[in-house]
Amino acid sequence: MKILNKLLAWLVGIAVFANVITLILGIFYFFDFYLFKLWIAELVTTLVIAGIKVHVTYMIFESEEKRQ
Repeated sequence: MKILNKLLAWLVGIAVFANVITLILGIFYFFDFYLFKLWIAELVTTLVIAGIKVHVTYMIFESEEKRQ
């Protein structure tokens, strides 16, 4: 479970990086509609991955608390 938590942390970092790069490209290309749709898709993906990571972190915390 802790390995999954570390993997999800890396995925959140990569997703945020891709999201920022796409937003910057969208600004420099003067609001290209395709890049805007891509940015929205990456934003949704980032939020889903972050939500899953929060859930896994909570499950790890809960399982460690039960052991004590």
